Amino acid sequence: MNLYNPHSIIKVAHRGVPSLVPENTIASYKHALTLNIDMLEIDIHRTRDNKLVIIHDPTTDRTSLEKGIIKNLTYKELEKYDVGKWKGESFVGERIPLFEDVLQLIKNVDIKLLIEVKQPEKYPGIEEQILKSIDENGINEEQIIIQSFNKKSIQKFQALRPGIKLGVLIKKKDKFISKSTIRKIGAYANYINPNYKIVTKRFVEAAHQSNMKVLPYTINDKQAAHDMLAIHVDGIITDYAQSLEEWLEE
Repeated sequence: MNLYNPHSIIKVAHRGVPSLVPENTIASYKHALTLNIDMLEIDIHRTRDNKLVIIHDPTTDRTSLEKGIIKNLTYKELEKYDVGKWKGESFVGERIPLFEDVLQLIKNVDIKLLIEVKQPEKYPGIEEQILKSIDENGINEEQIIIQSFNKKSIQKFQALRPGIKLGVLIKKKDKFISKSTIRKIGAYANYINPNYKIVTKRFVEAAHQSNMKVLPYTINDKQAAHDMLAIHVDGIITDYAQSLEEWLEE
C-alpha cells in the first residue's frame, strides 16, 4: 500500500539527467523529456556579450576540459568549449546551450521549466533579460518557474511580472530558518526549495500555511525520497529522474 499518491508528486529532472548524460546539455534535456517528469530544472549565467547561457557553475572548470569564467567570455568563445567529453567519449561535442535553445526545446511540451538564476547580483538587469527572452520565444509564463538563492532578485521578478511563479532556494546552512522568515518569503514566492537535509515536518507545514510548495533538492536515493514524502513535501528534485517512478512505488 502506498503512503502517498505518486501521481501527485512533482517530479523534477535536475539539470536534465546528469547521472546518465552530461548535465545542463541539450542531450541531457532531451533524455529527460523521454521520462515521466513534470519539471526540467536548468541554471542560467550570462556571458560578457550578454548572452544567457545554461551552466551551473560560474566557471567551465568542472564540466569542460577548457577553463574559463563565464562572465568574462563571449558566447562565441564559449561555443568552442566541449562540455560532454568529461562524461565519456559518446558525449564529445556537447556545447553549453543558450537559454533560447532550451526554451525552444520545451515549447509546446507538457512540462514546466524550473529556471535557477545563478548569482544574479553579478549580472545587472538579468531579470528583465530573462523575461524578455521568455516572451520573445513565445513561451506561456504558466510553463515557467523562476528560482534563486537571491531573495532580492526573486522580489524583483515579482515586481516586474506579478503573475509568474517564483521560488526561493534555501541552503543547508540555513537549517534554523524561522516560521516568520518562511511567512515573509510566502508574500512573494510560490515555492520554497530547500536542501533536503534541513527539511522537517514543521518546515513543510509552515511553507504550506504560507501557500508555498516545497521541492527539496537534491534527492538521489530511494530512502531519502521516502523520508521526504513521509513529511508531505510536494515534489522531488533529483539527478536520477530515470529512477523516480521506481522510488515512488512501495
